[in-house]
Amino acid sequence: MSARELDVDVLVVGAGPTGLTAACEAIRHGLTVRIVDRKPHRSTYSKALVAHARTLEVFEAMGVAKAVVAQGVPFAALNPCAGARGRARRIDLLELPWGDTAYPYWLSIPQYATERVLEEHLELLGARVDWRVGLHGVREHEGHVEAWLERDDGTSELVRSRWLLGCDGARSSVREQAGLRLRREATGVTFVLADVKTTTELPEDEGHVFLSPQGLLLIVPMPEPGRWRIIAHEPEPASTTIDAEFLDTLIRQRCGLEFGSHAVTWTSRFDLSNGVADRYRSGRVFLAGDAAHVHSPVGGQGLNTGVQDAHNLLWKLAAARDAPRETVEALLDSYDAERRPVAEQMVSATARATGLLTRRSGTLRRVLGTLAPLVLARPKVRARLGRNVGMLEVAYQRGPALGEGSWSGRRMPNPVLSTGGRLHERLDPLRPTWVVTGLPISAVPASDAPGWRGFPVLQLPAEELPDSAVPPVALVRPDRYIATSAATVERAWAAMPSDTFHGGAGSGE
Repeated sequence: MSARELDVDVLVVGAGPTGLTAACEAIRHGLTVRIVDRKPHRSTYSKALVAHARTLEVFEAMGVAKAVVAQGVPFAALNPCAGARGRARRIDLLELPWGDTAYPYWLSIPQYATERVLEEHLELLGARVDWRVGLHGVREHEGHVEAWLERDDGTSELVRSRWLLGCDGARSSVREQAGLRLRREATGVTFVLADVKTTTELPEDEGHVFLSPQGLLLIVPMPEPGRWRIIAHEPEPASTTIDAEFLDTLIRQRCGLEFGSHAVTWTSRFDLSNGVADRYRSGRVFLAGDAAHVHSPVGGQGLNTGVQDAHNLLWKLAAARDAPRETVEALLDSYDAERRPVAEQMVSATARATGLLTRRSGTLRRVLGTLAPLVLARPKVRARLGRNVGMLEVAYQRGPALGEGSWSGRRMPNPVLSTGGRLHERLDPLRPTWVVTGLPISAVPASDAPGWRGFPVLQLPAEELPDSAVPPVALVRPDRYIATSAATVERAWAAMPSDTFHGGAGSGE
């Protein structure tokens, strides 16, 4: 089907953070997009509460980081404590070894605020969310996908798109219609979540973790003054209403604090399950966000992983539209090859952490409560709270969009340059960029040399990066991950992932 016969390049189903990111990224990369959601409007619930450093870097590339940061508050510290009788060991999160990021913190921001910023940005880009529209059916053809959409008034329409992206949550209709599977594993763990207004005098920019014999309790600040998120494990799940009295009693039992709840604005009680979709791609249909992976809230990784899924995929869709036909499949397969292992590792790690923190034995919880604050205070563990939890160390181990080199698959460092600004700011926003550092001019071929494949070349003298470890020659993808690296230009050219990277336009799909 020709481009003229298509309604849009990308149809996005689901207008949460992942879907909104995907829609904005589609437009930024020159694709036409439509985004629909069966809900009547944007959610007003806080839900996910943390934006990590790597996600804020994605938002910076999109042009929304300043607006997102303005809506949140950085966590200044984390205070783990062994319950009511324990002594908190304060961990200064702002002083952790964050390294080269411009966002050295965990940002507390309710999901509705993140979604508001993204939706407003989408509208500035010339698109809008089609609310009250759900997916009714999918049929894939050789050159396009047909999607039957149904409005809540009963009317329906057929949309033809080049690709369909399911960002419609854990109960994804796109996943079901495409025949993709996500096997959930029940954990037997129940959590209570609540947002409350309170008169407590706890520092409003610090998080508190109580590892009590009665169960895990987290008290996390929200940006609005006097408002907090409560996260509690229920060793013995109950049907009790989650109200101010319930929460104050629970908090008093687990940490001895008179919390003074006077308004409960949102609650949730859920049984935790874990799982990752067996595939992220079926032909022209892709999954991202909660449609592709479900897991524990420990670490606040969910929203962040979904945003990064979309960031990884959309530049590849744009490249696939213009790539030679023989390279398209490898490029699109690289999405699953890169992002699914990330989710599998995340689900495994959060499951282990949650299992450890929610032991059924009160005695084990008491021992853990005594040891955990000591462990968290260790320098190596503190370092992981920054870069690892902040997702700056996420790396891709394999895939058709990666070449050779010791840096291949790693995030390109983003140091401050001696002449001002940061390295990422100097990269092409939409195309791969060659970065050559510290090599003499005589060792660098002209920018029109065939080996560069038409991609822009950024050459930086060593003095611009006085204290930074970066590869001498690297091809940096639009998502700021390194496709290939080497010590010399010629070796870098030879290490290129030849099946997926082309500087010029091809015949496309």
